[in-house]
Amino acid sequence: MLAIHGRCFNKLDLLEYVEACESLKRAWMMMALNAFESIVSQDDFPCLFGKKAVNSSSAELLFVSKASDVADFISGLTSYVEKAESWSLKYRIGKPLIVLFEMNDFGSLEFEQLYAWNLLQQLHDHDPGPWPEAIPADLHSEHWSFSFLGMPLFINMSFPKHRLMKSRNLGSHIVFVINPRENFDYVAAGNSVSGQRIRARIRSRSEAYNQGIKSQTLGVFGERGSLEIKQYQLEEPGSLSHERCPFRMSLK
Repeated sequence: MLAIHGRCFNKLDLLEYVEACESLKRAWMMMALNAFESIVSQDDFPCLFGKKAVNSSSAELLFVSKASDVADFISGLTSYVEKAESWSLKYRIGKPLIVLFEMNDFGSLEFEQLYAWNLLQQLHDHDPGPWPEAIPADLHSEHWSFSFLGMPLFINMSFPKHRLMKSRNLGSHIVFVINPRENFDYVAAGNSVSGQRIRARIRSRSEAYNQGIKSQTLGVFGERGSLEIKQYQLEEPGSLSHERCPFRMSLK
């Protein structure tokens, strides 16, 4: 396993590391990152916050190897949460965690998604921190959010085999974009006029980017009937159904 796996990098530190190790320039990590950045930096890409983070190189980066995927994911996310806890909320807005996974030899979109959910389950099962008191343990609560080390998080899952939900296809590898849940309450709170405008603008751009196709499961955190877990992975023909979501809460 390369030392680059399972570590949380900012872009400048990553480039210095790669410059010192010639073989990394041709490794899967740089190809996956280049594919991701080329998509997100396009003018019509829907997520304005994602575009800004990529264009300013402010995002944090985590590469997860095929051989040690669970350990890499736990190690990297632990590092990110510890960093994020020290950042001001305003500073944190521009620093999502971009997780790129080496494993990409799947036969279908459903298998990609099953792999992603299994990793999220492993992360939950091995979480060394307490579950936040403010977050219910019921997946069917509109106030539930995935949490790790006591920090509520939003997980955006993107897959190479998405065809209709193009906005959730971020290149040649599975990609998670992870933000502290509080970020969204700061920039796009459901009960604020500015938050409603931002969400409406991004979702309108997503619909245009996806050639008129709109997800039926995108909602607003805390709004009755809106479930966070159905927004992590979107559906299209050939995908894993939300009715068979494999994630299970297992609080000790």
